[in-house]
Amino acid sequence: MFSSLIQDQSKYSCFRGEVKHVCVDLIKTDQKKGIFNNDIKSEQIKMIHKSTIDKRTFKSVTLSNSLLCLLISDPETEKSAAALNVDVGSLEDPVDRMGLAHFCEHMLFMGTDKYPKENEYQQYISKNAGSTNAFTSELNTNFFFSVGNQALEGALDRFAQFFISPLFSDSCTEREMKAVDSEYNMNLQNDFWRKFQLFHNASLPGSQYNKFMIGNLKTLQFEDTRARLQEFHKRYYSSNVMKLVIYGSQPIETLEGWAQTYFEGIQNKNLAPPSYNVMPFDQTNMGQLIKYVPIKNQDHLELIYIIDYLYPHYRSCPGKYLSHLIGHEGENSLLSLLIKEDLAQELSAGPSNTMKLFSEMTIRIKLTQKGLQQYQKVIQYVQEYIELLKQKGPQEWIFKEISAIKKLEFDFLEKGDPFNYVCTLASRMQQYPIEDVLRQPYLMEQYQPELIQKITNQLTGDRLMMFLSSQTFSNQLGNKEEYFGTEYSQSKFLEDVTSVFKNAANNISPKLNLPPQNIYIPEHTNVLPLQNGLPLFPELVLQNEQTDLWFKQDDRFQVPKTVIQLRINTIETGYGKLAKTEAIAKIWLALLKNHVREFNYLAEMAKIDATLQLAANGLEFSISGFSDSISRFVIGMFQKIISFKPQDYQDLYESTFVKITQELENIKRSQPYQQVHSLMTVVLREGSSFETQELLDQLTNITFDDVIHFSNNFLKRCRFEWLIMGNLVKEEAIQIVQKSLDLFKAKTLRYEQVLQIRPVMLNETEICNYTYDLTEPTETNSGIVVHYQIGKPDLRTQLYNEILQTIMKTPFFSQLRTTEQLGYAVFSLLSDVRGIAGFTFLIQSNVKCPNYVQQRIRTFIKENLNKQITEMTEQDFEQFKSSVKVQLLEKDYSLIKESVRMWNEVQKHQRLFDRRVQQLNILDGIKLSEVQEYFKTHLIEKTKQFEIHAISPTHKKDQEEIKSDSLVYNSSDKFKKRHGLYPDYFYQ
Repeated sequence: MFSSLIQDQSKYSCFRGEVKHVCVDLIKTDQKKGIFNNDIKSEQIKMIHKSTIDKRTFKSVTLSNSLLCLLISDPETEKSAAALNVDVGSLEDPVDRMGLAHFCEHMLFMGTDKYPKENEYQQYISKNAGSTNAFTSELNTNFFFSVGNQALEGALDRFAQFFISPLFSDSCTEREMKAVDSEYNMNLQNDFWRKFQLFHNASLPGSQYNKFMIGNLKTLQFEDTRARLQEFHKRYYSSNVMKLVIYGSQPIETLEGWAQTYFEGIQNKNLAPPSYNVMPFDQTNMGQLIKYVPIKNQDHLELIYIIDYLYPHYRSCPGKYLSHLIGHEGENSLLSLLIKEDLAQELSAGPSNTMKLFSEMTIRIKLTQKGLQQYQKVIQYVQEYIELLKQKGPQEWIFKEISAIKKLEFDFLEKGDPFNYVCTLASRMQQYPIEDVLRQPYLMEQYQPELIQKITNQLTGDRLMMFLSSQTFSNQLGNKEEYFGTEYSQSKFLEDVTSVFKNAANNISPKLNLPPQNIYIPEHTNVLPLQNGLPLFPELVLQNEQTDLWFKQDDRFQVPKTVIQLRINTIETGYGKLAKTEAIAKIWLALLKNHVREFNYLAEMAKIDATLQLAANGLEFSISGFSDSISRFVIGMFQKIISFKPQDYQDLYESTFVKITQELENIKRSQPYQQVHSLMTVVLREGSSFETQELLDQLTNITFDDVIHFSNNFLKRCRFEWLIMGNLVKEEAIQIVQKSLDLFKAKTLRYEQVLQIRPVMLNETEICNYTYDLTEPTETNSGIVVHYQIGKPDLRTQLYNEILQTIMKTPFFSQLRTTEQLGYAVFSLLSDVRGIAGFTFLIQSNVKCPNYVQQRIRTFIKENLNKQITEMTEQDFEQFKSSVKVQLLEKDYSLIKESVRMWNEVQKHQRLFDRRVQQLNILDGIKLSEVQEYFKTHLIEKTKQFEIHAISPTHKKDQEEIKSDSLVYNSSDKFKKRHGLYPDYFYQ
């Protein structure tokens, strides 16, 4: 369980959309008695609106204890899931026990009267191919899990006990309190949390909103904490304020029976959900500018307008309408003007609901250095655009355009992962009528121009809270926030800001206007008829010296969509071999993305998702969307790329250079566990692998002429690898490829000329340790990764690895996180470094140095895990095999999901498209003795170990005092030179 405290899920996310045609599931219980007994309450007929392609069955029932349940029967699923949302969150924390709601969430995982064994729930879930999680927001607490179908009933039984009879044992209370404190310490360097706390602190003193949400030892470590936990659970955890979602392959009647059997035991205290009537912001504390120093080297301006509560208008969506326009990135947009003036690089906008009382319209802008110096000018342009919207008034054609797109999106909405799906639905059920929970993010059916105008008129300076962040403010602001130590200042707007709001209406820039009509909204959504004999897997339909095209016409999902995956391999300009070229490529790509931004954004709004990124061997594209417009978009995008000249953007070069420099510097300020995990891949392979500092060092030598030279030569000689899947025929796919090749007019890079990226070969004679100091002086956490290299797996040994990972995942977490309390971030992973498999153990700790944690990881493997595997019964082993089998049987739930799996085979040049089928045939024959011997060889006797230690300033002394038997390296180059290399198995 990786519980995490997060704020209300509706915050900082802008849901846009509506429904075109809907199917409905008629939901009713027997008016005389329920299906299983007469305790299920009678209901009026409900209609749960679902998309036209959704074949699942939905039913809502209210149990005798007033617990509202949504049941989802999906006969095609291999994974079941459930979620329960409680209508209480951190706003109900007592002022003398802040963090109690979050702490309660943690404690419910630690045993119940019926299942008192600590971590019994997690072990059961893990053994049955599942996952667990939970989060606490301002208003809700959400618990959710996934599991193999056959284990759903047992999981529901264990899960329900959280809410019936949790233990809250003394020993667990003390230990899990430290886990909450570790989570708090992990977030000390997180800029989101730092700003979030400043916003809460800016609310009226004594307000329910003016609280610290996460909790730590200072706020929780008291003698009566266990009693306060029990009191909190008893007071707020009532069935009538809970919402339950159960998703399974079983018939609805079975799911309904389980809901009744296991969840009617939750006590109904007939509570009224928490409600809030006092605004935390008024004229005394709005109109303020809060400056603060972030951890990461980025300059941001965030404007938060306090507006009327939008929830009652979820069918007309004035907030969505406004965020669509303010956050637009196309022609005439606010962002385009800010970029042309070199004031900003990114902008996002979105509404959120707070406290069931008011809403916020947030505009977040990433500033350039010029934009920071002239932030008043940025505010002026924002307010000018808002004044433009006021003057032009609501536009029905824009409303209809957004609505049309979202209708299409919902009509052809494919399945998602059940684990996340149930979590999302349980949260929505607390806010929206049951009939709308599936379609709520897509609803935009009532055009109310007066309401849109009213909300637009509220975007004024006297309703605004403004946050300006920059490291250049360091040691200048005078205040230190209590919980996160953030340096900040807070003051009422001065004349330089207030004058902007007075004058904006009369000084609107002529470069600002409404967006153009969207030419990428599909006109046709016909699905090709199914044909007999369509290939089950992608086939090579075009091949020559320069390109491979793999193609599969969709025969399963029957949606009018296409997915295009493309890799352009190149070795020109030394790409992949020289750190300087890699650094130049980052600047070039940032300028290129700005060149295509306006073009791409219209397509993005029409649900064509396109990503362009640097890859190990060149460029990688991933494009998905409606088939009717995707071909037109692809050709148009390539035309834009080919027409790109950095010279046209020379005035943006300096700010782009600074942006790339900051992004690289900020990698060194990310969470230590993230740093060591990413660095592991860099250090363990040769070719296209450069450390962050190498790239930073090279940036100082780069000129604009270097970028021009790179742009002129990078794509001169290429090899193209394609995968196209979806609602089109082979001839259409070939036409897309041929038109694209004609546009690029590149010389041929032969297959054997593609850059080889070779993994480092570890040996058994030494344990290698790459060590470095974390440079952030306030970082209290260290990070460590311990990696056991296995080698290139075949289908059988790959299954050994999967079985072992399934076995070790929960006990590793339980021992080192729950029992030993070494840190909050504790993971065991199955890794793949360019085709070379390994087991990776990852921990971030604020209490112990890496050398100590290293010893505990090794002890766990040599003692705890070794004992478990050596003494394992055949019955337990078959259970773990069954867990792996469930994962192999799990179907791709969407076209994009299937294409990602197939693309993985294409780009690795293995093309085992039926890999899972072959592995299923092998799995049943694998014996316990085989896995025991494999484990003994690779993790006990003939280990090939590699470690990375990222040392916090607070752990340097302990790290020096605790000796290690590892051979320490401070340079990846020296490490690589002392080791052999595997072949590049992707290009053999």
